[in-house]
Amino acid sequence: MARSVRRAVAVAIAGGLTAALTTAGPAAAEPADLPARPRATASGFLGAVAVIVDDEQVVREPIAPCDVEGEQHAESGLVSVGQDIADFWGGTSDCTRDEQGNAHADVDGRYFSTSLLRRWGGPRIRVSSFAARCHTTSKGSSSVMELGGVYGLDLPENVSSNHTVTIPAPDEDDPPLAKVVVNELIAPQPPDGSLRVNAIRIELFPEGGPASGEILVGSAACDPYGASADPGRAD
Repeated sequence: MARSVRRAVAVAIAGGLTAALTTAGPAAAEPADLPARPRATASGFLGAVAVIVDDEQVVREPIAPCDVEGEQHAESGLVSVGQDIADFWGGTSDCTRDEQGNAHADVDGRYFSTSLLRRWGGPRIRVSSFAARCHTTSKGSSSVMELGGVYGLDLPENVSSNHTVTIPAPDEDDPPLAKVVVNELIAPQPPDGSLRVNAIRIELFPEGGPASGEILVGSAACDPYGASADPGRAD
């Protein structure tokens, strides 16, 4: 069983991507009919669940979602998923654009816990606070992830992007109970300046077993070129 962390763990990781832009010679005046630069976008949510446990599908759509193109502020109280699958104790999500046109997503959760793995001899995982943030610049995006009061996961002082913890089964001959990715950074290849950061992603029985699917805790996504500059035109 994974050793519990008996102290608060707080991490703030910058995991940005940039796309270099170069020009040659003096800047030329833009033609009047040149399309406007696409607008930056950002979105986020407190958590989501999509799992199958004992042949029963359990889905909880994103909790308190925000989107700079739609509902820019959302908040939630306690959301319990199943008897022991996940408890999200509320928080807020905010998606905004600043005066320079940069987009920001700020997701702040108060508490999360899951006791699901205890069914198979695994640990209870909980964090007293979590955050996922990202923002765009003129050349790309950057992200920050924060965790506080982590129990049930053995984490180092400094958590790099895509830090992965495997939760073993009590019997070493059995497949692992879960794969937990902390500070998950998802970006397309080749890079286009966009990214998504998940504070925690728990994948159940990655090698097969009595359950499957995943639990997401704190998610934010940013794209510097995500939306058409013309609100009336489809992206």
